[in-house]
Amino acid sequence: MNERAPVEAVNLQRRAAPQQKRSQQRIRQIVDATKRLLERGEAEAITTSAVAAEAGVPVSSVYRYFPNIYSIHQTLLEEFKTATDEIIRARLNDPADTDWQVSLTGMISGLRQLVDDNPSYGAVLRLTLTTHELRSVREAWNLRLAEQLAGRWRDGADGFSGGDPDLVARMTVEIYSAAEVLMFENRENEKQAEAIFNETLVALWRYLGNYLD
Repeated sequence: MNERAPVEAVNLQRRAAPQQKRSQQRIRQIVDATKRLLERGEAEAITTSAVAAEAGVPVSSVYRYFPNIYSIHQTLLEEFKTATDEIIRARLNDPADTDWQVSLTGMISGLRQLVDDNPSYGAVLRLTLTTHELRSVREAWNLRLAEQLAGRWRDGADGFSGGDPDLVARMTVEIYSAAEVLMFENRENEKQAEAIFNETLVALWRYLGNYLD
């Protein structure tokens, strides 16, 4: 039986969150099991049956809270988004950071460390590139991050001038987003991952140097 929902009808939303502590614990159990499977690799092959087996619960328990495997991935991405928001706010809103290179380097370093510390986040983020059902999630993700940068630059922060802040912010996010997946794929080779990170900084600084002072 094929557990993958049809592309045209996929539902990424988790079912209504229960208030009972036991049900909330069961959801946590399912999500944590999915994380462990993602960290082991072959993310595209993970099914609701595999998640149920890893969590030690009936498949029906998974479907009680999640309509399909993609909605579990969506829950993981929401967790990742919350964590990234904290990093971005801390770096971009720090009044002590008056140098845009220092500020953005701190932000990117923080995001990289978050993925390094939580391999399941990197795995599910990569899925948004390879899985049709999750592409819209990645698009919304990138647009959201770009809006945070663009809003900053529309207000003249970092000496922005000479371009469209919305377009520059979007390009900045796309450059980093592509590099983030490369770093994750090379995480077992620390030297290579570090080289990709440094090259990403070079690319961003040369690009943003055209618009930021």
